[in-house]
Amino acid sequence: MPNRAVIFDLDGTLVNTLEDLTAAINAALGHFSLPEHSAQACKMMIGNGAKRFAERALPADRQDLAEKLLALTREYYRDNCFKYSRLYDGMGETVTQLRQKGIRLAVLTNKDQVVAGRIVEHFFGTGAFESVIGAAQDRLIKPDPGTTLGIVESMGLTSDDLVFVGDSAVDIKTALAAGIRSIGAAWGFRGRDELKAAGAHIIIDSPREILDLVA
Repeated sequence: MPNRAVIFDLDGTLVNTLEDLTAAINAALGHFSLPEHSAQACKMMIGNGAKRFAERALPADRQDLAEKLLALTREYYRDNCFKYSRLYDGMGETVTQLRQKGIRLAVLTNKDQVVAGRIVEHFFGTGAFESVIGAAQDRLIKPDPGTTLGIVESMGLTSDDLVFVGDSAVDIKTALAAGIRSIGAAWGFRGRDELKAAGAHIIIDSPREILDLVA
């Protein structure tokens, strides 16, 4: 596979953020005395940005609360985004070894930009990734390929030089739209079946397998 650079998704790929995201949405739902959701249910709501997460968490007849729920969720999550989150086993070592082998790294996520940057710095320190790109007001989110292609251009590479590692159909569709080979992370939120159906080029079960494929 291409071996010059890797773009990683964040939630469900680099870091298991599920418990903190679940706690944030449930804290916001509790403010309105609305039913809470299990972490298992939230797995299927996450991936298309914070706004869609809020909409999916609300009952069909309470969609009018989406913006308020989103604001409360963001407020809670900003202050509690490290409480339960953790690196997936082997991911820290994998990122370190990729860098040692001269592989260039970036993060592309639908998580809000500021929080994405904080989480990446918290778990990987500064400088591990050339860029950390999250959701922002002037930016289309995945699966739109525009930001992905922007990362490719900023690195001075072509789509053939990179792979995209992600755990959901959104990530695979993003890679396909950008003409980049995709590696499906079966350890993440959505699992092997969704990755296969989305057309992942390769599906792996452990972060360490990235080293064999890329480096």
